[in-house]
Amino acid sequence: MIQRKQTVFLFLASLAMVLHFILPIAKFLGAGKFQLQYYLYKVVSFVPDVQLPVTNNFFITGTALAGVVALGSFIAIFLYKNRILQIKVIRMLVLFLLAHIAILFFFSIPALEKISGNKAEFDYLGVSMPLLAFIFLILAVRGIISDEKLVRSADRLR
Repeated sequence: MIQRKQTVFLFLASLAMVLHFILPIAKFLGAGKFQLQYYLYKVVSFVPDVQLPVTNNFFITGTALAGVVALGSFIAIFLYKNRILQIKVIRMLVLFLLAHIAILFFFSIPALEKISGNKAEFDYLGVSMPLLAFIFLILAVRGIISDEKLVRSADRLR
């Protein structure tokens, strides 16, 4: 049945990742030539008429992983008839989310710090969305596992 607490957790995970697309992640302000604001899919310069040395290829991997997690968690809601498949899909989404977080903090942010010459000032709302999605996905898996145990124990009683 679709009206389970896991459905709410999966929807909230999907919503958190959609908000991760919209909200800024970090600002790079200081005495450097570049004054930047970093979104998941673009970098905006605060200084007008400055050509940024960042191409669209810079954003492809992180944006694709975040999109897969957002779309996958929404699709996983409708896999409620096959709980084992739903658990496998969500575990795969957790791995994709961890890869996205690793790319974000170990590649994208340091590269933009080097380009701008400034330290990152994180926008905590934008940065916290992948963590919230991770927590919601873990809670959804725990709920699905408890449902599966309940169904198996009811089958044993028959």
